[in-house]
Amino acid sequence: MRAPLLVACTLGGCLVGAASGCEKLLSIQDPVAGNGPGDGGGIDVPIDAGNPYGNLPPGSPLLLSEIVLTTVPGSMTDPGEMIEIVNTSGDDVSLSTYYLSDSGNYYRLPLGATVDPTDFIVKFPEGAVIHGHQAMAIAISTPTDFASSYGVAPSYSLRDGSLVTIAMNAAPQLTNAGEPIILFQWDGQSDLVRDVDIMIAGVPSGAANALPNKSNATQDGADADKDASKYAVDLMTIHAQPSAPGNGVSTKRIALEETHEIHGANGNGPSGDDETSEDISVTWDGTAANPFTAPTPGQVPAALLR
Repeated sequence: MRAPLLVACTLGGCLVGAASGCEKLLSIQDPVAGNGPGDGGGIDVPIDAGNPYGNLPPGSPLLLSEIVLTTVPGSMTDPGEMIEIVNTSGDDVSLSTYYLSDSGNYYRLPLGATVDPTDFIVKFPEGAVIHGHQAMAIAISTPTDFASSYGVAPSYSLRDGSLVTIAMNAAPQLTNAGEPIILFQWDGQSDLVRDVDIMIAGVPSGAANALPNKSNATQDGADADKDASKYAVDLMTIHAQPSAPGNGVSTKRIALEETHEIHGANGNGPSGDDETSEDISVTWDGTAANPFTAPTPGQVPAALLR
């Protein structure tokens, strides 16, 4: 187990990095047995007796559906990079509690997360809605750059102010070789964020592009109480793809999660699902049987609809 990190208070809770000045403590630990409050795992700290996710609905029909890592190899302002999300249900869904990130620090957001160069954490704006059976393409570059690549406008862009920038370090860019992409929820004050969908696109290399194991990490966010909440154990069986989608192709979801990840087992996702347990060799392309193909922004395959 690692030694606890002392933290400094901010308006959003506690921020890693100071040696004193805050009564709260963040402890990032190696995984131990147990899930959630009162399971006997983790360290001996008060655990928030309330809902660590606030009043979020128990489930979510949203999934990551397509990712373009590069269209111009070596470019620092790649015009065609994108992340797409899909609403698998027929009902409209408010996006006001949803966030996107390519940073492993996403789960520390209630403490005031920072990100590495070219990484980001962004939030969908208040009032944003994704309609039933709709896909939304989020451009990493400008809408003009995106349109030059695909002939259509994106739903949102990381560079035009249409999304709320929470953390960004220089111009955002996806790593060509691969990195994790995370769709998650936060109510803005609870201790924990909730995983909605996680994808390890391509073949990430180095610690900066790794998906961290947040099992049993405890933190106290900006909610009214001073009790910490603890993340459940992440199974961490999700793995990288055999190769990265290169220039001119994307990686696409080809099947719903359904029986391809652990559901309802006190995980960190909707309804207790474990988003780090998804078998992406079945639910995403990039295999010999289902090779990468050209990007299709805004299109929703029938296999992704409920």
